[in-house]
Amino acid sequence: MPWTGASDMEPGDVISILGVDHVFYEEAMRTGGTASWNNQNPGNIVSAQGEAESYGAYPGKHNDIFAVFPSEETGFEAIRRYLARRGDKTILEMMRTYAPAGHGANDPQAYAQRVADSLGVGTGTAVADLDDGQLTTFAAAIQQVEGWRPGQTHGPDSLPGDMSQWLADHPGRAEREAADQPFARRGTVAPGVKNLQQRLNDLGCTPPLVVDGNFGPRSDQAARWFQANNGLTADGMVGNKTWRRLMGLPG
Repeated sequence: MPWTGASDMEPGDVISILGVDHVFYEEAMRTGGTASWNNQNPGNIVSAQGEAESYGAYPGKHNDIFAVFPSEETGFEAIRRYLARRGDKTILEMMRTYAPAGHGANDPQAYAQRVADSLGVGTGTAVADLDDGQLTTFAAAIQQVEGWRPGQTHGPDSLPGDMSQWLADHPGRAEREAADQPFARRGTVAPGVKNLQQRLNDLGCTPPLVVDGNFGPRSDQAARWFQANNGLTADGMVGNKTWRRLMGLPG
């Protein structure tokens, strides 16, 4: 691997600093975009149960719950294969899966109608009844719904100075894991959540959290407690602003 100071870096590794993820590939690092773009996973296919790996995702690699793919093309083809595997589902049923009502401003009925209109069929049409071109159009619609905003790409010789320094300070996998500061919310399970839980304990969380890497109800309550007492929106979403306050940094 070409990453100076981190010889054991593997494609698909994710480094999170102050709630911002940096996803490493063979010769590029992506950051600053939406998770789907950073992970080259336009369908935000999750890494559980090996399905994503069967579509070409990096084995054992994930960013939060989402798989990491080696290329945008592989990630897009994964959506098509994901859809084809669920041929008995209708367009509406698939959009209810991908954009369930109650998650933000999601309106699966409207999304399904938009997709169906673009395909020239009804929302009750089964995925198995779509031809190859229609399946590609459906996959593109899912990519749009999931959010695809590019960020920045850096190569080994163009890493920002702070990232180069961070790698120099944490050259080994165990050291990087011990310093991980992931974006976290209820349901996140990751080694870096242990660092968040320990930090909340150090700052007076009572009763202390079990440091197990599982952001469950108690961790959610503790995060909201900290946010409410530090002038932040108490939503339990631990992103950059919350991490900065946790670490005593301005901003």
